[in-house]
Amino acid sequence: MATKLFFDKLPSTAKSADVSFEQPVETEILLADYDAPVFKIIKTTMEHLITQKYIMQTKLTIEGFVKVSICYQSPQSKKLHVVTQKLPFQKQLEVGEYTANFIDIQGSCQYVNTRPQNPTRIDVRGAYMFNVRVYSAQETSVVTALDSSTVCCDNTLLDCFALAVQNIRQFTMENPLPLPQNTQKILRVTTDIQTPAVTVHTDKISVKGEVNANIYYTADDSDDVQSCSQSFAYNQIVDMPHIAENNVVQPQMSVASFGISQSSEDKKHTAVITVQIDALAFAKQQIMAVRDGFSRRYEYQKQPARQLVDTNIHSINKTIAVQLSDAAGADYKICDVWFEISPVKSYYEINKTTVKSKVTAHIIAKNTQDEYECFTKTEDILLDWLENCGRYDEICVVLSLAGHSCSESTVTANISAKGFIIEKQLVELLTGFEENCDKPQQDISEALVIYYGKKGDRIFDIAKNHNVSPQIIMEENMLQEEYLTQDSMLFIPAFER
Repeated sequence: MATKLFFDKLPSTAKSADVSFEQPVETEILLADYDAPVFKIIKTTMEHLITQKYIMQTKLTIEGFVKVSICYQSPQSKKLHVVTQKLPFQKQLEVGEYTANFIDIQGSCQYVNTRPQNPTRIDVRGAYMFNVRVYSAQETSVVTALDSSTVCCDNTLLDCFALAVQNIRQFTMENPLPLPQNTQKILRVTTDIQTPAVTVHTDKISVKGEVNANIYYTADDSDDVQSCSQSFAYNQIVDMPHIAENNVVQPQMSVASFGISQSSEDKKHTAVITVQIDALAFAKQQIMAVRDGFSRRYEYQKQPARQLVDTNIHSINKTIAVQLSDAAGADYKICDVWFEISPVKSYYEINKTTVKSKVTAHIIAKNTQDEYECFTKTEDILLDWLENCGRYDEICVVLSLAGHSCSESTVTANISAKGFIIEKQLVELLTGFEENCDKPQQDISEALVIYYGKKGDRIFDIAKNHNVSPQIIMEENMLQEEYLTQDSMLFIPAFER
């Protein structure tokens, strides 16, 4: 009689795509009549804004902007000037078709060359590198039980997680800004999103938190770069069909756009910010699977396979202080600092995971002749609290600037690390098993065997080597555990035909 196999689906969240692509940046920026003319380019930076990301059939579509920001000095001016331009792009990548997925997009400037063609026209040439990872819910068929009187199985109960529900929602907020009426020019805006509080309801979640924005500007009565802060509180509902209360929810927040307008009547400023929520819910399941099996009577064939099991999901919310010393020359006064943070990279070697990034500070300083220079300082960021990550763990962490401070010669950047870790364990499970009932096993022992076992030996492995049932060994030797807790002499009963 053929051995009957029972199967189940082992869920997991696997990386289905990991690709990079270079987005060329070629543009001419024409200054408006109200912009000061260019005398000297001080610094050019690039960053990305993703407005849409979705998978349709087997193609991932990414839409957004590469924002170019140029800091410059005009003739006979003591002020800093900044001009920006958003360059739209769309990219399609072949990634496969999956029912649930989430997309992680990070990027950094590869290189940029900027030069003024004349006082009102700036030529920009460069490239921006995107790193795209797609994680998908996947299932693998594994054996959960075998129906045969002659087969012994090593069963295990696996606690595992898998991506169950995913949805994207954008919302817009509007708040007045505490900018003075004599504000002359908005130079730049940085944002930091607090880790939100999440509540699970029936078929939806509520996401509550704040977005903190820092606005840097110049005023009519001062040459210094000034700043103000504004918080944007939100409480949003995201549809999550079939979500369960015990699901682990990980909302990923990003700013899709930030705009500032000024009323012509009262001269007050208003900010409009669009935020995107990538809501992910991971479901916990228990799967009974067969790790190994053998036939006590017949020759057999088995199909073992190594499988990755998601054993845990936990959040990351850390702040790292990075100091950059000797930021500017002795004769310079620090006026402003622009930051660039590279994507997180992880390396596993010698039983240790190294996770690092780097922060680059572009320190814009002015000398006694009112001439601006840019000093660049770079420091490595080592995420040493992730050293315990396993070789197969997925680290979904993004670094962003939470704030900074300056002294005469030192710049301190507060780097926010947010995201989550998918802990994975590699296990060996059976995906197939077959007995050959026409070929009985040969050389089977007929006598009682005395076996000297070592502490830590598995009873199943001992039984497999002697072609007897593990239960018989445990009963004969009055054992309670599946492993030997100490060196032991065991009685192995004779094989019964």
